[in-house]
Amino acid sequence: MKSRLAVLLIASLALGGIASSATAQENFYEETFSLYGYIVNFFNANLYADDWRITGSDYGNILYGRLKGDWNPGDNLSFHMELDYNASVGNLNPGSTIQSASVDHLWGSVNLGRFDIQFGKLPIAWGAGYFFNPTSKATTIPFIESVSEETPGTVGIVPSVSFLDGFLSIQGYVALQDRSHSSSLLGNTGSWSNLPFGVKLNGIISSFDVSAGWIKEVFYISESDEFYRRHYGTADFVGAIWNFGVYGEAALKTWDESKEKLAFEYDPFLDLLDACVGFDYFIPIVDIDARMEYFHQGSGVTDPGKYEENFAKLISGEQLVLAEDYVLIYLERSFLDYFSISATGFVNLNDGSLGIFPELSGEPYGNFLVGLGAMLFLGDEGSEFDMQDPAVYLRCKLSF
Repeated sequence: MKSRLAVLLIASLALGGIASSATAQENFYEETFSLYGYIVNFFNANLYADDWRITGSDYGNILYGRLKGDWNPGDNLSFHMELDYNASVGNLNPGSTIQSASVDHLWGSVNLGRFDIQFGKLPIAWGAGYFFNPTSKATTIPFIESVSEETPGTVGIVPSVSFLDGFLSIQGYVALQDRSHSSSLLGNTGSWSNLPFGVKLNGIISSFDVSAGWIKEVFYISESDEFYRRHYGTADFVGAIWNFGVYGEAALKTWDESKEKLAFEYDPFLDLLDACVGFDYFIPIVDIDARMEYFHQGSGVTDPGKYEENFAKLISGEQLVLAEDYVLIYLERSFLDYFSISATGFVNLNDGSLGIFPELSGEPYGNFLVGLGAMLFLGDEGSEFDMQDPAVYLRCKLSF
């Protein structure tokens, strides 16, 4: 694996040399090549509520690296590549693999006036939500990611075309992987029905960007060796009202191919709807950035006694959280130019449990960020967050 990464890195540098050479020979266009990225070290220690002790089996560490490269060989042509490296130990290691490396993004982009097309392994993340994205159906993304800030790459094709000087556009995608990324390109049966796709119409209305579309989601369940194929009508918006930034998105399940019937024939409306709506606002008197977001998950449950039914969906990534309704509040205040203190509160409205994530972060040196934080959970016995252990963490991030 290390040799593969070395070859890729050397090839990337060679491409940069070719680009520089071409620049000297061609006067009509200047080719560019750049490498950049970051390294994160995340140390976590669990704290048990009985005596707040830390033992050798209660800690873990993740070392994560991301190398990114851009190459623009032509005026309307560009390439992008991202390599990632992950090494995890202790309670942050989900399995037996200590380290892994991969090419997570590798795609090209062509601009032909009003028409653009991207293809390769690229991020396909739709929606206007900040913490939740119910219209993002091409890949699974963890709810709270403390290490990486990336959307996993999906093999696919993403075309778009614009009209009316950019005030109206049509965007779509065809993915060659299911949402779990665990099956072969067309599934073990080679069926074209296992290809996910999406299409949406985007427009600008006053100070708002709005869209409406249609998505086919495909999710592979390895335990039963079957595919779930679901269709959704989607919509989202983002804009401003006075000094408030407002946004929202929704995905309404309309057709379930697995059951070969319209979803409305057997499920209530709210059980078919995934939606989020939120706002952000800067409070001038206390200089605090504030954000609030509400999320409804139609496939969630309101009775904690039924959480066990959703655990498999949660672990596989098919479902984001266990319950139906949540509110998330985020507050951040900067001070002394290089430091900030923040707190995130995450409330399960169905069982009343609460997660609180305070963090103190600073940038003692350019491109070097250090954060010290905690993950605290409160709730009645059997509630969603009662199942979580409190923890403290130290995160160091170096960008280049």
